[in-house]
Order: sequence, then structure tokens, then C-alpha cells
Amino acid sequence: MTDQTPSPATDSLEPAQPVGGDLVPTKSGSSRPTSEPVIRQLDSIIENLAGYAVPVLREIAARAADLAAKAGEAAGPIAQKAAEKTEEVGGRLASKGREVASDMRRDASATTMNPPTSSETQEHVATEEGLPPR
Repeated sequence: MTDQTPSPATDSLEPAQPVGGDLVPTKSGSSRPTSEPVIRQLDSIIENLAGYAVPVLREIAARAADLAAKAGEAAGPIAQKAAEKTEEVGGRLASKGREVASDMRRDASATTMNPPTSSETQEHVATEEGLPPR
């Protein structure tokens, strides 16, 4: 006849244990995992990565320095041209400012020596408003 006894693996409510044991090595007789070998292994991996990364980072830094040098060389003539144009425009602006200042001084001195009469002022205001002169 058939065997009616259930197998212990299917009736158990506990989760199945991995076949290879714990993933983290443990000391014999201790339930706490030992982390020293894992830490040593990680430390070794980090040192190896640092050893491989240093030459690569040096090459990247050298290329960045080359690009900065090329950019500096290219920017020099452009900056020189900009300085020349700025000097040129600044000179024109300064001469225009001197002309305006001298005109204002001349107008101010002419007004203080010959103040306008009341009829001249009225004619000027009337002309500006579009009215015929008196």
C-alpha cells in the first residue's frame, strides 16, 4: 500500500536553511557571525581598486590640464581684441562726455550773463506749445 506519512520538509512551517550553511562565516560553537575575514577581504578589494584608479585619475587630470592650457591660449587673443575695442569705445565716450560738459558750462555762463526777459520766455513757451507768438 501507499505510505501515508508526511515528509518532514513539506509539513514544516520553518523556512528552509541554505544548503551551504550561513552566508557569513561563524566561529564554531558561536551563533554570532565573524566579520574579520569579510572586513579583510573588503579592505583588500578597496586597496586594489585604489591601485588601479590612481593611474587613470592621473591621466584624466593631465588631459584636463591640457584642455585648460588650450583654452587659455585661445582666450588670449580674444581678450586682447576685446580690450582694444573697449579702449576705443571708452575714448569716444570720454570725448563725447567732455563735449557735453563744455556745452553745459557754456550754456550756463551765457544764461547767467544775459538772463532772458519775460517777453522772450513767453514767446519760447508759446512756440513750444504750438501757439502763435504775440
